[in-house]
Amino acid sequence: MYEINNKIQAASHSGAKLRVENVNNEYMVIKTITQSIPRNYEAILKQQQFLSLPTPTYTISSIPVKNVQKDDSRLLVSMPYIEGLGGEQIAYKGSKAVAKNLKQALNFYIINSISESIDGTYPISGVINKISDIKLKLEGKWVQFPNLKRYIQEYEAYCVSDLKLPLGTCHGDLTLSNIKVTEDNRLMLFDFLECEINSPLQDAAKLIQDFEYGWSFRKEKESARIKGDIFCEFAKPTFLSTLKRLYPYEMKVIEMLTLLRIAPYIQEHDTITIEWFNRVITQSIKKITG
Repeated sequence: MYEINNKIQAASHSGAKLRVENVNNEYMVIKTITQSIPRNYEAILKQQQFLSLPTPTYTISSIPVKNVQKDDSRLLVSMPYIEGLGGEQIAYKGSKAVAKNLKQALNFYIINSISESIDGTYPISGVINKISDIKLKLEGKWVQFPNLKRYIQEYEAYCVSDLKLPLGTCHGDLTLSNIKVTEDNRLMLFDFLECEINSPLQDAAKLIQDFEYGWSFRKEKESARIKGDIFCEFAKPTFLSTLKRLYPYEMKVIEMLTLLRIAPYIQEHDTITIEWFNRVITQSIKKITG
């Protein structure tokens, strides 16, 4: 049990405290959250309300939430412990068959999300406000990101029009870190995130964060990262390219904003993530500036 607890805590990217307990002969993950309680509560509701989606390869479901306790100081969530290939392990341990199946399932998921959304508008002022918030949080950290001020200026200059995009429910943080593939062909989603732009394009941007930039396995050994890159070539949903053609401006804006939101939370001792961020933010801004 001690080893399992260490593994799931090390794999957690949400900042929550996780532990596994045996409750009535069933292993349960107990998640304790003490920050941003209202927002995290909305994310838990999103996970609870997700409807299973059968696809030609996997049935996509959320890990069921068994119990939620909420007060002013903490949020306590109980979920069953799910065995399976999870997180960054999918990228460097998954076979070509897993990659093919994942690609098909994620394509199906994105297309279904688009079909259930409605055409709408997100005001560019919301993006500008978020950029201002990010800049405030970066005070004292700019030295870690030598080109970031210039990139943000170029990004702000690009953000001149409202976003015309499909609006609807989304996972919010759909990276490999937050999915698990089980032996009975289920694709389990967890760590949903309440986000400002509720759109399938947000999920697409998070998938790009992994399938193009290798977020979930950035801290693995070089050999594992190479395997991860190869896996992602086979598993990358083809519909991402379609969305880039249909919504070129919106996808660039959301992708860049998604990456920028990471910067304030990078610890100064985390040199791997600092190097990763500086590299990928350069690649992302080049999609805007050419």
